[in-house]
Amino acid sequence: MNKKIIFACTSGIATSAVATEKVVNYCKEQGITVEPMQSNIGTIASQDGMADLIIVTSAVKTTLQTPVLNGLPLLTGFGEEDLLEKIVSILKK
Repeated sequence: MNKKIIFACTSGIATSAVATEKVVNYCKEQGITVEPMQSNIGTIASQDGMADLIIVTSAVKTTLQTPVLNGLPLLTGFGEEDLLEKIVSILKK
């Protein structure tokens, strides 16, 4: 199963890269191949519909059609396992 995920943070470089690595590795263990796309919060509205999921590490005030998850647990470790399970659940739909 191949899925696209947009990973977005304020700059599109730092924290989203950490989240990307964790999600890609976890999904691979679950039989899901993830094509990650790095982005920043300012451009995700224009990327709505281009991926199966958007994971953000900064606040988003825009309503999108693509499901958006807060990726902060991937950085802090608090709630990380629950979030990873939720990501897989969304991708398997």
